Amino acid sequence: MPATPPPHDNDPQELDRFKQSIDLVDYATRRHGYDVKKAGPRGHWHQLEKDGEMLIVSRKGDHQVYLNPGDDRDSGSIIDFVKTRENQTLGQVRQTLRQYLGEPEQGWQGATSPPLPAPAAYAPKPTGPAEMETEAERRARLVAAVMGTHAALTDRSYLHNRHLSDETIDSPAFQGRVFTSQQGNFRNTAFPLYNEHGIATVEQRNDDYKHLLQLPKTGVWVSHPTEGKDTPVERLVVSESPVDAMSYHQLHHRGAEGQPNTLYVATSGTVTERQVELIQKLIDKQEPREVVLANDNDAAGRRFNINYLNELQVPRRAREVADGQVAYDEAPRPVEWHATAAGKYHTALRVEFHHATRSEGTEHLSQLTAQVQRLKPAADDAVALEVQRATRQETVVRLVVPNADSQALEELARTLHAQREMQRGQLEHGPLEPGRQPENFIRTEYAISKDFNRDLELLSQGLSREQVDQQARADELTKEQQRQEKDRQQQEQRQQTQQREAEREQAANSPEAQRREAEQQRQAATLVAAATGDPALQRAVQLTVTEPTPADEATPSQARQMRELLRKAGADVELRAETDPTSGQLRSELDVRYHPHATPGGMRQLSQTLDALDNSPLVTLTEPAEEQTERRRLAAAPPEQSVTKTAIIRIDEPEPRAGTAGKAEAVAEQLREAGLNTGSLRSATDPATHQRHSEVEVSYRLDQPNLARASAALDDVARQPGVQLHEHSGDRAERHRLAPTGISASGLAERTAGPER
Repeated sequence: MPATPPPHDNDPQELDRFKQSIDLVDYATRRHGYDVKKAGPRGHWHQLEKDGEMLIVSRKGDHQVYLNPGDDRDSGSIIDFVKTRENQTLGQVRQTLRQYLGEPEQGWQGATSPPLPAPAAYAPKPTGPAEMETEAERRARLVAAVMGTHAALTDRSYLHNRHLSDETIDSPAFQGRVFTSQQGNFRNTAFPLYNEHGIATVEQRNDDYKHLLQLPKTGVWVSHPTEGKDTPVERLVVSESPVDAMSYHQLHHRGAEGQPNTLYVATSGTVTERQVELIQKLIDKQEPREVVLANDNDAAGRRFNINYLNELQVPRRAREVADGQVAYDEAPRPVEWHATAAGKYHTALRVEFHHATRSEGTEHLSQLTAQVQRLKPAADDAVALEVQRATRQETVVRLVVPNADSQALEELARTLHAQREMQRGQLEHGPLEPGRQPENFIRTEYAISKDFNRDLELLSQGLSREQVDQQARADELTKEQQRQEKDRQQQEQRQQTQQREAEREQAANSPEAQRREAEQQRQAATLVAAATGDPALQRAVQLTVTEPTPADEATPSQARQMRELLRKAGADVELRAETDPTSGQLRSELDVRYHPHATPGGMRQLSQTLDALDNSPLVTLTEPAEEQTERRRLAAAPPEQSVTKTAIIRIDEPEPRAGTAGKAEAVAEQLREAGLNTGSLRSATDPATHQRHSEVEVSYRLDQPNLARASAALDDVARQPGVQLHEHSGDRAERHRLAPTGISASGLAERTAGPER
């Protein structure tokens, strides 16, 4: 049987497979540095942020889509995301996503290894009763989809590729703590994260692939003690990933004499408050003599370590309180601190002093200022210090440094930690109240390079520690050069955009553009007159109809029928009728008014109707000859090409009560009545805030007769609280040129509707 040929570069099925197989959230966070700020309770939507930009990622059928609330043209699938963010053609996007999935460029059927599976978190949900599944049921379903019914480590290739030896993998510490996730022919290495209730979520890893099930990160990966289950733990090592923990073990524990019995903990990336709580509970339960912070040797790892220094304590004593609940006795914290990222290239440290008098706060602030100057004596400009709040009982200070100087903030945190422990030691404590920590109970240990797995990789190549350090510096230099090159490309793109804007502005001031502007203004004046019904610019025709009086009132007269024909053709018609008592004939006069610059199609229909009525023996038509000639000339003119514009209306409002319509429905109806074409209303409710976010797409034609009314309705809607109009600035300016401004939608509707005949 011949082999299946690879897909062509225009194969739409390959694009569909990319959309279904690639986790957009994971791609955005790993490849482009976005952070997940919020997520729906069941992972149905995510809010991503980066450098002040916000994206909303949600599900649409069998794949994910995103939208940028700040730019209505920045939305779509993973295909659009890559095209926009990486400035690529569709063919280049195909190559990028093939490489991301580990496939050769000639097509995915020819891949030597199967492509990675679609994330289990986005597996289709069963219909029917499963729509009401609980969070616990969903967690069990997703974990079972990854772990299978008989979890085991059957594929070590990923671990071997990370230079982990079989001796390390088979260590008692890691037995039953790393598995192979098997879904059809697809295999990944799975690391389950645990809390008090069992598995909370699962991290899956493979070469160039990392995915965490879309469940709340309320667990940590935890090994067994290195000497086996249920042995007393002497040391607890905290790292960012399980692979780093296993690498640390292989580098510093395996085969070493006198190494303490160690328990390893990993957070799978960014640390949550719940994970800090779990690590502290492990310390309470295992009562180690020391805690080693083995996070990455970069700004993010230092931020994690700074915060651990503030949060983690010696084993606390538990005491039972009401209803079987357990509380812990904690030492006081006269000073606290917390480190966060401050944009892309800076780290911020927030320090809070708690004191009894304002003078104590002033003293704390003076000491802190002196400490900062000692840490950075030659780079005062690199540290920004701001007093955010100073009261009698509290002083809050914020310091910001470049990421390259984040080590200075860590040294400051260690100084604050030592001062706090000294204060604790000086206080009087009750029999159960914790006091000062043992010296070096919490210590940090950094890799030579970025992390311990990179150390393991370089040392496995036979490099010495000095050579590893040199390579680490080279890696950092390469990374910085790549960052500078990316910044340079972005700067060039901004300059090109500014140049294009300048060229457009220059073209707009050319004689040809000014001529077009004058023509548009003439058309605008014409449309204003048409919309406002200016009698001076309208044309009038009078028809006199003489006919026998109808036999009964139920029978419409010929004149009434003619009136309806003319109204359908777009004219404004007033009918007056009276019966001649002598002859018994019905004499009717029809005053017909129309605008000569209506749309060509409407003008053609009206002109043909008038000419047909003029040929009737019952009708006498009175019309100035020059106006008749103009009418027939305009009716014979070919129609101009219609130009359609679109806009997006977004509405934020409290979630309406069940069964009731909200503001979004009212806005959509208002726009529809004003003559705009409205698409379907799409809404989603944030379960945390109970705010409903809706959007509807509208369109209009620049040549439609009721453009003035439609334009006024758009402007009215945009002024309403909670409503945002996303419309291209050029479209808005053109709409305002061709339609009158300063007229409300309701007033315009009254003026254009005309009296009922």
